Amino acid sequence: MKLNVGTIVAVMAALGMGLASAEPCKRLLVLIHPGPVSDALRAAAKPYAAQTGIELAIATVPYGGQWHEAIAAEFATHGAGGFDLLFWDSEMAPEFASQRNIVPLNERLAQSKLIKRTDFDERYLHFYGEYPEDSGQLWALPINLDAVCLMYRKDLFENPAEQAAFKLKYGYALKVPDTYQQTRDIAEFFTRPQHGLFGWAQMGGREYDFASSAANCFLWSYGGELWNPKTREIRGFVDAPSSADGLKMYLKMFDYGPPGCTNWGWNEVNQAFQQGRVAMIQQWYFFCQMNTDPKVSAVAKHVGFANLPGAFGRDGKFRREYSLGGQGLGISKYSKHIEEAWHFLEWFYTYAPQWEFAKTAPSPRLDVLRDPRWLQQKPWYPAFSVALSCVNNYWITPEYMELLAIWQDELGAMIARTKTVEQAQADTARRQEALLVSKGYEIKRTRQIPMVVDDLVKPCGRGHIYQAGE
Repeated sequence: MKLNVGTIVAVMAALGMGLASAEPCKRLLVLIHPGPVSDALRAAAKPYAAQTGIELAIATVPYGGQWHEAIAAEFATHGAGGFDLLFWDSEMAPEFASQRNIVPLNERLAQSKLIKRTDFDERYLHFYGEYPEDSGQLWALPINLDAVCLMYRKDLFENPAEQAAFKLKYGYALKVPDTYQQTRDIAEFFTRPQHGLFGWAQMGGREYDFASSAANCFLWSYGGELWNPKTREIRGFVDAPSSADGLKMYLKMFDYGPPGCTNWGWNEVNQAFQQGRVAMIQQWYFFCQMNTDPKVSAVAKHVGFANLPGAFGRDGKFRREYSLGGQGLGISKYSKHIEEAWHFLEWFYTYAPQWEFAKTAPSPRLDVLRDPRWLQQKPWYPAFSVALSCVNNYWITPEYMELLAIWQDELGAMIARTKTVEQAQADTARRQEALLVSKGYEIKRTRQIPMVVDDLVKPCGRGHIYQAGE
């Protein structure tokens, strides 16, 4: 993303920040987006101020493109906002790490007397802080573990009359769906516009990663892929027949949503669910807290939680994959208090602060995640505890934001029906590969690409339906 002086000044002015002080550290400033994770961080950090005299000050920027822009502006101006710690999407780490704007953590972690690498689930370190991929080099520690999930109305699913009517029409029992084919049936069954009820809601908005985070869940579950990270091929993968199958099902599911839903982001999806207008939503686990709050949700006491369904691909194998979400927390290279920032991270990732943090948001510490008491903290934690076993991710490359912009643009055209699925796929492959070539990457061609491309990139298909964690 290109940044101009006006943008940088506007972002910094909005945050009310100035140049960092050279005085002894009395506070650490962190940039994060608002929500339960920032609230949990603020609460968990209070004892640190009492112990050290160093306050954790939190500045928030709304989730989306503006958030990335604020971080990029901070680095472009070499720390004009005075941020010490920053909270970024896992896919942003390659951009910031490749530009050497953030502090590498491996040596510090190896020398720490408070925390060690084995305190964490290695998958989470890989997802949220590693670059290059599979290198083991860390630039952030996980703070917000997240994935796309299924939320549904238990009062509808468990209603005997609804169950009987569904069984009569579709020939099988109404229950939380295992496949997208079942999801389509259930969404169709509950779509009753004359009663103000619809079966399904998902993101389709063009902002940031809204449409793509939703669409990718379908694409991967049908055996599609965004690219081959080893060869950097996009043609043959994002435009594969298996990718098309997933995208067509994603497009079909808009038929069961309220009017205007093709432009929705996470907020509109939440609002429709909270108002009791939809039976099921595809949404981030991050928003479970909000949707079970009786102050904002009319269906708060009826919300059920599950991991997303999967699909049988063209090869007859079942796959269950969905988008990884969440962020890592790292240190700005331009911080005047790098050592103090690291000392805070060391303290924050010890057991006691992480247990406090985990009352609101999942912790990456293994001893917290494995504590049976943790699963009892929130009704969605049991499902979430196995959710990350089925996640997939975007392109782990410094060009992530540019590749994302192209994908969002082409998905937008597909959703608006100005392009067919196949046209949007072909144009995505052409544009994204041209971008990579312009950046100096060599694209190596695979001689024979299978119809179900997942088998070449990340084989996960099985001959039977399985649940997350199995």
